[in-house]
Amino acid sequence: MAVEVHLASKLKIISWNVNSLRAREPLVQRLIQEEKPDIICLQELKIDDKIYVSDFFKPYSYNTISQNQKSYNGVSISYQEEMPIKDISFSELNKLQARNNVLLLEKQGIALVNNYFPNGNPIDTEKFSYKINWMDLLYNQIKQLKKNYEVIITGDFNVIPRDEDAHDIKKYRKDALAQPETRKEFYKYLNLDLLDVFESEPKKNSYTFFDYKTYKFGKEEGIRIDFFLISPFLKNKIMKVKVLKEYRDMERPSDHCPILMDLNI
Repeated sequence: MAVEVHLASKLKIISWNVNSLRAREPLVQRLIQEEKPDIICLQELKIDDKIYVSDFFKPYSYNTISQNQKSYNGVSISYQEEMPIKDISFSELNKLQARNNVLLLEKQGIALVNNYFPNGNPIDTEKFSYKINWMDLLYNQIKQLKKNYEVIITGDFNVIPRDEDAHDIKKYRKDALAQPETRKEFYKYLNLDLLDVFESEPKKNSYTFFDYKTYKFGKEEGIRIDFFLISPFLKNKIMKVKVLKEYRDMERPSDHCPILMDLNI
């Protein structure tokens, strides 16, 4: 009797807030050529042209789904053409602003959720209320997806979960990224039995955002606001996680670093 053997396959995912795809075209091209990711999730595209975003990735044999908005926000997931997938839209999360994609990897039984969280500043305005409400809507989305899939939640979370996730947390005491309400929403995701893959990394090595002002990158004065949160089943599948800091030190960089996760599934 023949035994069917399912061989593990590698899945490399990169997430990056590019702070304008048009401005970052050369760096995204370099990232693709050097890292050859199976999937690349981008945030803050700042482009309302879906065709442009799709055409940008086609020469590299990627298909792309995107939520688009002129001059602001915008998210995309590009994946290798041969990958069997489904994409679904949660309209509530994109009702006012383009902030969320979901890609279902049917073969692996994984739901990949790419997000650009609202910033929420100033905290005494409706922008902060919008942020908290949006985070709660995402929580409900994740709960639904977890009923049928292992999940990977990624993107720019615009959350500093703990004081040690900032070089100098005192500067963020009145910032929406570090408010108790914001952190409470973030920990609701972890309470869904999700794991932060960078949590055990040395904090200095895991900063993902460096303000353009006063050359914060050169001083290592960063914060950690970009994440991969994963289902426990995937923890032992991780081969590598890394913040690709070299891209923050290149010509015309984003203020965010790409983050990478290699899985053996």
